[in-house]
Amino acid sequence: MAGKGYRLTNYRNKIHAKIPEPNDNVTMTMGNKTVVDAVFADTGLDVFLDGLKRVQGNSVAAETAALVANSVEMTGISVNRIDRILVEDVVREEYGLDANAPRSIYRTIERIGENSDAIVRYLGDVLKKKYGVKMDTVFMDWTSLFFEAPQQGIVRVGYSRDHRPDRPQVTIGLSMDRESGMPIGLTVNAGNILDVTHFEDTFEQIRHLLPKDAMIVFDNGAYSRKNSALLDKEGVGFVTRLQLNASDDKFVGSHKEDWIPIDGTISYQMIEGNLKRRRYIFRNEKLKADVLARYRRKAERDWEEMEIIRKNIDSGKKPRKKYRNSNCFVDTRLSYMFPLNCFTKEEAIDHAVERMVTGREGLFVLLTNRPLTAEKTIELYRARNQVEGAFRDLKHGIDWRPARCTNEMAIKERILISFLALFCISMVRFLHPEYRNRTAESICEELGSFSLTILVRDNEPKRRIFSNFVPLIRLLRARIKGKLGGIRENQTSLDTF
Repeated sequence: MAGKGYRLTNYRNKIHAKIPEPNDNVTMTMGNKTVVDAVFADTGLDVFLDGLKRVQGNSVAAETAALVANSVEMTGISVNRIDRILVEDVVREEYGLDANAPRSIYRTIERIGENSDAIVRYLGDVLKKKYGVKMDTVFMDWTSLFFEAPQQGIVRVGYSRDHRPDRPQVTIGLSMDRESGMPIGLTVNAGNILDVTHFEDTFEQIRHLLPKDAMIVFDNGAYSRKNSALLDKEGVGFVTRLQLNASDDKFVGSHKEDWIPIDGTISYQMIEGNLKRRRYIFRNEKLKADVLARYRRKAERDWEEMEIIRKNIDSGKKPRKKYRNSNCFVDTRLSYMFPLNCFTKEEAIDHAVERMVTGREGLFVLLTNRPLTAEKTIELYRARNQVEGAFRDLKHGIDWRPARCTNEMAIKERILISFLALFCISMVRFLHPEYRNRTAESICEELGSFSLTILVRDNEPKRRIFSNFVPLIRLLRARIKGKLGGIRENQTSLDTF
């Protein structure tokens, strides 16, 4: 044993790492910064932001660019991450910031938040005037962002899309142009504001961008007579989804043979409404099959729970707590009946599914105030997935996580930073169609590989070495050099090198 221990110790002493002589070189990711700086410069947003600059301190554009470029790596409030990112002098220098950058960025946050609407409006005007974005069809949608904080100000408990009704939140409205896929509007309201109330703020923000006979597409949560009257007054068309009502049930029941097919799975009926509106009732056979399958899965789960309850009762045990009254001040006597003893499991499940069927399975209603065909109406509504995809990009590709800031202006700034990150990524997809179907997460992952190493040596000038030229960076560089046939009209060069 002693010999083995000696040999093992001797062997361990021979293990060592072969590393070069330590140095002060610094490596930082440059992909996101490259795109952000380029988009800021080409849209003129850097000049606009510097117009908000105080007499002293860093450039507001440089501070904002640092926040946006690093937003995909941040958790919670973004500036906490900036403290760590900008600890190195050479890194701050690359962002054009001085030694007081983190503290300065904290002060800049509220200034950006106070001008959130003006910044979004400016970008919308640039898209229309410089890039020729027509905004003929605009998608509008709303979501929520919850907070690990008590209620105060606009942070309020409300309907949560994140399935966190126990947490206070804010509600956020997003507008996107259909053709370009560019975000053109961003509004922030209190967490207890419903979509139907939030609608007016979101619409008013983009109204000046809309051409004559523009079309707005939104979901049923924002529809009301007041909102539809507002669109009619402004001469704006709309397509929205509505809930089925008793009149729809009666109409479908009396026109069972009048379905007009669109394709193998979808058919429709049309009801002429007031004010020349068209109410289309669609029947989707695939959707109907999915709903019936969901009914069957529920019936199967309920059957299994029933078997567990019966087994517990037969053995003298109490049923699980969720099948009993859990209120400590209420004394109840619960009894259970199992009336399906005469059925087999399959027969019982079939019977349960039949009782769940309402006749509305696979049916949905779309309403429009324009003389659109059924095919065009459903095409527009389906294309609304673009704005839902943008929210997915914000929540998953860009680190839009529950922030810990509660000041109203800081909240708006935090959300605006994520919006600007989405704007920059959307600009890449808009100007380079080969990236149109890429998610923000995959684009940011590709950009994250492009890096800059700064060689720092005593008594020698700093050297900058770029490495890992990913396909997107090569593509942007090739366009600058004209290797891909030059730059088309309205296209940015994204020249940051």
